[in-house]
Amino acid sequence: MGLVKRGRDLWFFEDLYPDVTFGFKVKNVVVPETPTGFQRLMILESERLGRVLVLDGIVQLTEEDEGIYHEWIAHWPLFARQEPAENVLIIGGGDGGVAREVLRHPEVKSVTMAEIDEVVVDLCRRHMPALSAGIWDDPRFELVIGDGAEVIRRMKGRCDVIIIDSTDPIGPARSLFDTSFYESVYAALRPDGITIHQTGALLLQPFEAPGSWRQMERIFDDVRVVQFANVSYMGGPFSLTAGSRGKRVFRFAERNARRRFRSAGLKTSWYSPEISAAPYPEFGRRLETDKYGEEVAMDIRLPHRRKPTARRVARWSRELCRAIGMVAFGEPMTSDRALGEGETLVQYIETSAINYRRFGAIAAANCFTCAHLPVDRAVGCTAEAFGAESALCWHLPRGAFADVKALRRQTRIYEAALPEGGPGPSGVFKPSLAAAAEVFKPSFRLPVETGFAPAFELVLDIYDCDFEKISSCEAVSAWARESARIAGLKTVGRPDAPDFGHAKKKTAGPSVTQFLRGGSNISHYSMNWLMIVVNIVARTPIPLRRVITHAMDFFRGKKAYAWILPRGVSGRSLKEIAEATVLFEVRRD
Repeated sequence: MGLVKRGRDLWFFEDLYPDVTFGFKVKNVVVPETPTGFQRLMILESERLGRVLVLDGIVQLTEEDEGIYHEWIAHWPLFARQEPAENVLIIGGGDGGVAREVLRHPEVKSVTMAEIDEVVVDLCRRHMPALSAGIWDDPRFELVIGDGAEVIRRMKGRCDVIIIDSTDPIGPARSLFDTSFYESVYAALRPDGITIHQTGALLLQPFEAPGSWRQMERIFDDVRVVQFANVSYMGGPFSLTAGSRGKRVFRFAERNARRRFRSAGLKTSWYSPEISAAPYPEFGRRLETDKYGEEVAMDIRLPHRRKPTARRVARWSRELCRAIGMVAFGEPMTSDRALGEGETLVQYIETSAINYRRFGAIAAANCFTCAHLPVDRAVGCTAEAFGAESALCWHLPRGAFADVKALRRQTRIYEAALPEGGPGPSGVFKPSLAAAAEVFKPSFRLPVETGFAPAFELVLDIYDCDFEKISSCEAVSAWARESARIAGLKTVGRPDAPDFGHAKKKTAGPSVTQFLRGGSNISHYSMNWLMIVVNIVARTPIPLRRVITHAMDFFRGKKAYAWILPRGVSGRSLKEIAEATVLFEVRRD
């Protein structure tokens, strides 16, 4: 929205969100919007806030409250350490506020600030000089104009603290929000070193802190989220996410901070180790969840080979929504109005999707949610809807942060005891565990190739995906079409790719449904967790290696877990079905 005239007054409204905004009355335009070569810069003046730095339509700081952010992002990691930091690297921070606070620590021997945009440095130094105070004359300070992602690769093992004072993960800051960058940060830290960076407003930017947490916990030895509030950062609770090189660093961070802050005698306006920086319990729960969601796949023998009509199946999808306490998103979609053999119905729900297809006398249904799934109610509701007395169930953890053996232990294959919906007396089985190299051999046979089942389902969870790819409806639609071509499957219609929005927990991002002849490709994309979950159902063989590696390459995923489920099976024991269900792990080269 930017600058807007209201009568005789000039107002500024922030462009960060499409549905909410932060605004203030402008007293003076100090620097009109100026292209820097990397972004658009503007400096405004407000009666209430003082001078305001705006980049790409987003408020970066105001003179009135900049100290809150700069004091917390600088002093929290510096005081959290057992021993004083000597060498500090700042990525970004061209306004100079972070360097100003870091250089207040006399034990710090060197501060290197890597800023990609020299125009930000020059204009802030000229028009907002109080931000940087005396850093330019301090012999400990060095300014490097360049990409922080490149600079940090040259700093291996040299830094006690690394502060990433960047904009949001767009424009020039995009290279600072991927896994390879975090790996470079870890390598640049000394033992007991700490890195910290801003990860957005916890309510209005829910994808940033969880996404960074998930990336960082796989690289750093411990991860901590710091929460505070800043007037000019809309949304209330604002977050910093910190990682350590050393498992015991954060264990004593609060104690260290109180001890060292007292001895330093530093006068601060906003930071104090006596102020709790712990995130609210709800945000803590979101961060500590160990799996993205769960799914139950159900094969139900239809009594008297009765074929449910499309209307009956649509009614079941709504009943199932109510049974699991979810809300339907739009109307059910079908690959064919008659919903005949192998045709698919999909009902999006607020936390992912319900789908159905029929293979002979078997109704094959799935219910996936990234919230808690009351599996027994889902199974009981489905069996009752189709008048069945039993249900073959695969209960799968989706997006679990565990190794493949733990994932196998969490997977349950059982015959449901109705009407309760839980496992019957025959017990619970586990899938076969295989190596990807074995599954990718030409000798490996899918259930449809051996005659074991009339169809199969490839269930695929891909981790550490590219943010730009998984947040784009156009990109996920293009992948769905291309994936069908690579699989040798014929598409039915165009991909449907609704965007579930950004203001959600784990569901932020698009979904896509691509109907196929005799099957479907249904997938969901979490910008929060940098993850995609895919379900491909087919009645004919597909080249597994090509399909899986293409998906990982397209979305730049680093790792995937995959299950192969035989669907529509008749005349086989539960043990045989479990043996034919295969779980394996794939890592990107």
